[in-house]
Amino acid sequence: MSVAGVLLRFALVVAAAAALLATAASADAARLRLLPGVTYDRQVRKTTEGRIVVHVITAPRPGGLYELKPMLAQDHVKGRERVSDMQKRLAPRATAAGVNGDLFNFETGHPSGIFFRDGALVSRPIGGRSSLGIGVDGLLQIARIRYFGSIQLGDAKKHPIQDFNRPLAKHSVGLFTPAWAARTPKVKGALDVVLDGLPSATPNVDLPTTIVRVRKGGGTWIPEGGAVLQATGFWADILRNEAALGMPAVTRLILKPWWQNVASALGGGPVIVRAGKAITGAEEEFSTAQLTPRHPRTAVGQLENGRILLVAVDGRRAASVGVNVLELAELMVALGAVKAMALDAGGSTTIAFDGRVLNQPSDGAERPVGNALMMAYYGVYVQPPQNPVVSPNGDGFREFQRLRYRIPRPSAVTARLIAPDGSVAWREEGERTPGSYELLLDGREGVPALTEGRWRFTVAAVGADGATSAMERRFFVDNTLRKIRLSRRKIALHPRRGGKLRVRFRLARGAAVRVLIENAQGDVVRVLARRRLGEGPALVVWNGRVRKKAVAKTGRYRVRVLAKSAVGKSELFADVVVRKRAKPTFAIKRPS
Repeated sequence: MSVAGVLLRFALVVAAAAALLATAASADAARLRLLPGVTYDRQVRKTTEGRIVVHVITAPRPGGLYELKPMLAQDHVKGRERVSDMQKRLAPRATAAGVNGDLFNFETGHPSGIFFRDGALVSRPIGGRSSLGIGVDGLLQIARIRYFGSIQLGDAKKHPIQDFNRPLAKHSVGLFTPAWAARTPKVKGALDVVLDGLPSATPNVDLPTTIVRVRKGGGTWIPEGGAVLQATGFWADILRNEAALGMPAVTRLILKPWWQNVASALGGGPVIVRAGKAITGAEEEFSTAQLTPRHPRTAVGQLENGRILLVAVDGRRAASVGVNVLELAELMVALGAVKAMALDAGGSTTIAFDGRVLNQPSDGAERPVGNALMMAYYGVYVQPPQNPVVSPNGDGFREFQRLRYRIPRPSAVTARLIAPDGSVAWREEGERTPGSYELLLDGREGVPALTEGRWRFTVAAVGADGATSAMERRFFVDNTLRKIRLSRRKIALHPRRGGKLRVRFRLARGAAVRVLIENAQGDVVRVLARRRLGEGPALVVWNGRVRKKAVAKTGRYRVRVLAKSAVGKSELFADVVVRKRAKPTFAIKRPS
């Protein structure tokens, strides 16, 4: 289909898309605070095609303790890695929330478009697609950047460098830096010219080097502080005649237009929001098959106040039908973006925090990708308490609490545990090297006793540069519920009559109680009780039936008891295995 045809097709659905996705998110959206200033929302939006599940991370404008940074899989162009694993690898230096990045080659993992970091080009852009620039001022810039590379060996005329850190086509020349991998690709008939003295692939400047080796066939080690020029086809013959050991060479990697004061850059596209308005992206080098169907999709955007949006939409499943590119654009506008760009889509769509995936990847599991876009936080990170509610009442259920925090750089740290009455139950101060630290509250001597009520764990850190950060986590101590017991851990149910399971527990005070039966997926399949009970023992009986009075299927189930009292909310649970009782068989005796 022509570009005009794509534009016409989008124009026919623009009004519908705007109506679908500008709808307010449903009431089950929940905002979770991941880090200071960083939140996560899971929203469910209804459309005429079905519902969509939207995952939104909102973060501060980059600067100070926050950096929006692209990451390469395994820290090289060649390779693939899960977004969550990249975050785990980054964890000793920063806590990260992020999404998958640019479309990548499935065989090698190299990005389709630009990858730029630390002042050096790592992968060249595609001129017909948008690139994302992240300014040192924290502002995003989106534009189409073109690449022109050249090299001059000695006094010979300049030759083009058609590619940069990606496998070559026939009859072409490419440059490989250490960012690619340890060795150049093996290519029959290729010529590798090893260059020394290329400390950084800085764009738009002359990069003088020296030829130190010439060899055939590829598979050449790429020297640190150098590069390898690889040629195939007739270009291999040309360079073989021109290249000589010790010969000077000048490389130039031209990017046009190029941004001023850009900290890093990532490929992707198309641009989907410009000046607060949704656009189709059809004028870029994408096919209608990439733009118009509903798929899982990923995007990055920026609000008027500079805050960053990282968005992933689930798709290809009954729970979420996905969106097309125009609907993604309208969604970003509805979220407040004044500028936004799409990233890789489909099975690659992933949004994660601190090594934990937040969405439902359409492959059924997280896909290894070639690169990602991370919001890195360099302040102190306090992990969620091991138990949101602790019940140190001797019944063996959630008797202790484990509190952890992580320091990504040398800092002066003050950690405090604040009791429900406001007093400081525990305090620790001192210089801390980067790493993880833990406080275990398990009733040992010298450890604060956990009284009922709300507790707070706060950690503040001051880095060597004077930058301050702080984070707080809360948990509750509640002894209302005690000693859940099931009459049996395995129950055989009659196919028609069901069975009987007794659930006993004890209340330390009066509370509003719910007793639920959940399946192995965590879905509630039966509410056994919903009433207020007084202090003392309690008994609830399950007849083995679930919704619509059907007998429960074979499998593992969880009995969960929830109590809401004057102290707070508490719970107990126990698991039971259900199997079906075999139907009796009767033998008919024949008369002798």
